[in-house]
Amino acid sequence: MAKLQGRRLSCRAAATAGSGGDDSVVRRNIDRRDVLFGLTGFAAVTTTNLGLALAADADAGAAAEPLCATVPITAEVLKCNAEGGFHCPAEYDATKVVDFSSLPLPSGPPRVRRPAHKLDDEYIKKFEEAVRRMKELDDEDPRSFKNQSGIHEAYCDAHYRVVSAASPEVNFDVHYSSIFAPWHRMYIYFFERILGDLIGDPTFGLPYWNWDSPEGMVMPSIFANESSPLYDELRTPEHVRAFMDLNLGPAKQPNLPEPECTDDILCLIDNNLYSMYRQMTVDTPEEFHGGKFCTAGKKYTGSLENGAHTAAHIWVGQDMGNLRTAARDPVFYSNHSNVDRMWHLRSTKLGMPDLPYQEWLDTSFVFYDETKRPVRIRVQDVLDTSKLGYRFEEKKKLEWMQKRPKPSSEIKRPFIAQRSVTPASAFPVPLKKGQNEYVTVERPEKAQAGGGSTKKAPEVLVLDLTVDPCEYVKFDVLVNVPRGQEDKVGPKNSEYAGSFTHVPHGGGDGGRMMETQEVSYRLKLREIIEDLKCGRDKRLDFTIVPVAGQKTLVNSVRIDIL
Repeated sequence: MAKLQGRRLSCRAAATAGSGGDDSVVRRNIDRRDVLFGLTGFAAVTTTNLGLALAADADAGAAAEPLCATVPITAEVLKCNAEGGFHCPAEYDATKVVDFSSLPLPSGPPRVRRPAHKLDDEYIKKFEEAVRRMKELDDEDPRSFKNQSGIHEAYCDAHYRVVSAASPEVNFDVHYSSIFAPWHRMYIYFFERILGDLIGDPTFGLPYWNWDSPEGMVMPSIFANESSPLYDELRTPEHVRAFMDLNLGPAKQPNLPEPECTDDILCLIDNNLYSMYRQMTVDTPEEFHGGKFCTAGKKYTGSLENGAHTAAHIWVGQDMGNLRTAARDPVFYSNHSNVDRMWHLRSTKLGMPDLPYQEWLDTSFVFYDETKRPVRIRVQDVLDTSKLGYRFEEKKKLEWMQKRPKPSSEIKRPFIAQRSVTPASAFPVPLKKGQNEYVTVERPEKAQAGGGSTKKAPEVLVLDLTVDPCEYVKFDVLVNVPRGQEDKVGPKNSEYAGSFTHVPHGGGDGGRMMETQEVSYRLKLREIIEDLKCGRDKRLDFTIVPVAGQKTLVNSVRIDIL
């Protein structure tokens, strides 16, 4: 089997948004031969209905799970690469950096972040004026909109490298790991402070796009005013005033999960709320935040990154639909204000702990503040939003908290002998749109014996993937759904385990080469197993339903207990 890690690809075509949740959202010219990622000998594993899975026994010859090699991620080991004419934004004199922890705590009233769809005229004018002034700043000013949006491009589109004596030099990206949430919290925290300073209002709070609530599921109208500095013409036109589909559902096709609710807004809202429940109620901080940043080994993306956050990027499309250009659209910052709110709600209202690793807590970056002063800030500095001087305006009821999915009543379950587990040597499996893959996986003996797992040690489905960083990828995963009945389940059903979604990188970058991404994703199984009453079963049947993307490989599938 050929080795995939480190394969480099060129991201040449610009992201182009289209309608629906298929490959038209991000169109690229792809040679059919690229689908194989340069592998040979795929004939045995590219047929439909494979029924493949990772064998748990020693005879399978499976390689041991690669360890995650890490180095402490600090501003000192991150180096921006200006190749290809890229301008590294907001570079700083290291002798002038101050530590955030040495600065006084905020005084005075907190900044209040409000739902963007509820802003009054006065606040809208204030927001517009702040962004207008930021856009008018000289390009060399670290507070300018050009530099602020460039920060996201630099950290999210492989312009930074980890340069450390303790590690090989590798690309750095704030995605695919537990760095995602704290880095973005730091980023928009300083962005918000700059906006407030530009209009002389230290109480200014960055509005959030309230896509987790029914009334906020349409992109806020303040971003659709063509005469406003909040407007971006590079968006998918048909999505600007439409209810967002957080599941990025495909148009109706056979053998796919229940189609998007094109004619029923209440159905669409309901499905969105079920998806929010899945994203927010994972049992462990690793499932929510993702794993450690690995300089070697597999990176784990978390449900916070992979869920509604990614759906909003793809839904708005064009600038937002590519990590290189996403922060050029002002709606990006309100999207991430709500992502930040999701982390805050999980820590407070849901009472869930954060990651305990000291290495994570010590992770640090340098940002410019509103006085053009470079500030070193650590993850441990941003865990409590009250110490950052802001809070969120909340309504009393969070509708998604009551949206635990239920088993489908429409599935007919004739007695069929369960498929056998096939060896790991059958992998990797390339995913092709319109061709479902069927996988049977052995459950851990401990979970079988206990009739299920617990919140402290939950069962999760782990998918190890290779993705092309240049393309939009989306596939759904179903549990114990008989073949041919995939269209009888949807986000409201327990059998719909969830989706993996990937925002493309590097569109329109002049052909800069990027490495293929080795990434793993966990889907929670504990509640699904409870709901489907299969706690004593030795195996589970999974259906992988490709929706978008042409180059994704599934390298292995397994069930772990965290």
